[in-house]
Amino acid sequence: MQQFSNVIRELRTWLLSFSFIQVLSPFRLYLLFGGIGVGFLQALLFKVLPYSSYGVLDFMFYTIPLSAVAGYSFLLGVWLTLISSDIKYLPYGLWAKAVLILFPFMAISVNSLISVAVYAYLGYLAFKYSASSFAEQAA
Repeated sequence: MQQFSNVIRELRTWLLSFSFIQVLSPFRLYLLFGGIGVGFLQALLFKVLPYSSYGVLDFMFYTIPLSAVAGYSFLLGVWLTLISSDIKYLPYGLWAKAVLILFPFMAISVNSLISVAVYAYLGYLAFKYSASSFAEQAA
């Protein structure tokens, strides 16, 4: 854990040298959970609304690339949360992403199970790190 803490400290130093990271840093949790929220909203709307509204949903989430923006904001939120003192929220974001991958719980495949396993394991490791004393030292 101490080596990972040293890596996090150096990663924080390097990433905060970029000015846009310093601007986006206060919004890290909004980016993390906002990306997940948009993903849940997309899956829920496609599941609940009738087929006749798919044209509007397709325009919202794919022509205006709202789903891609949500995905990238989630990844940016993960990195920004990893280098911040709010690392204790990172496992919950990763576990929520694992649930989002399976969300309609209908077409579960090996590909989705592998993605879920990766996010769940990374969430477990982040949870284990955030509960250790090294996370407090790195902050």
